[in-house]
Amino acid sequence: MIIIIGSDEDFHAKYVLENLIEQGHNAKYLDTRDYPLIKWSPERENDYIVLDNEKVYINDVQGLYWRWYYGINYGTSDIVYREKLSALESFLTSIEDISYNSMQAVELHYKKGLQSKIMQNNGIRIPRTIVTNDKDVVADFYISNNKSIIYKPVRGGAYTQKFKEEDLLRTDSLINCPAQFQEFVDGVDIRVYAFDSGETFAGEIIAENVDFRQDEDAIINKVELPVKIQEDCLKILKLLGLKYSGIDVRLSKDGEYVFIEANPAPMFYYFEKVTGHPITQTLINNLIKEK
Repeated sequence: MIIIIGSDEDFHAKYVLENLIEQGHNAKYLDTRDYPLIKWSPERENDYIVLDNEKVYINDVQGLYWRWYYGINYGTSDIVYREKLSALESFLTSIEDISYNSMQAVELHYKKGLQSKIMQNNGIRIPRTIVTNDKDVVADFYISNNKSIIYKPVRGGAYTQKFKEEDLLRTDSLINCPAQFQEFVDGVDIRVYAFDSGETFAGEIIAENVDFRQDEDAIINKVELPVKIQEDCLKILKLLGLKYSGIDVRLSKDGEYVFIEANPAPMFYYFEKVTGHPITQTLINNLIKEK
């Protein structure tokens, strides 16, 4: 049995489920908006979750694919909400050994500045980075980086933007909401799908926008990374507790590889389609490994 955190509403969750079923594997969604019956214990003895009215014993689950976590509905009170959330998330944390990826790894991605710090402290080249709600710090950072920086959310959920001179006039609003600022690395985007089983699949992305996700005409070309950069991608997995990831890298015009961030639940369908990289099958192979 494979459990997929998500639903038919998310294309990639549905795509992986359909591929699993086509290959003869049993798979079910865990849509956390439909709060399931669960039982778990430190010993994992007869622990289970009920999905589609079927009691699924955790010892029979080969893998859990974390694609889209909806959280849970509020319920009747703050106390009930907290208890339900704590129980479910404790359950999900308790099965991290079979999860792609674990709850802790997903939570770390929501703290992008901390993710960057871990990489930098372990010899991975990242852009110069600050997280702040102090407008004076932003002004100094802007000048010290030759007036060439970008900004983006600390948690995610919005596109990366190039910081402009006129943006200095709007930084008063930072007092209410911090943001992440980084040096702008002029070059080409590279997306790398890395698995802790050792595979890395890379493609360069030619786009007009700073954030390639905003460019519908972006071109993706299959590329082979230098061995050292492949090794760095696998190192990042270990540092961030990931079993697989979509890692964003920037290849500067000077030929330097700069690591931006590592996504624990990346989309990959279109990337796989245009490059031919076997991302779906590699993910499935890892999910169905015997424990």
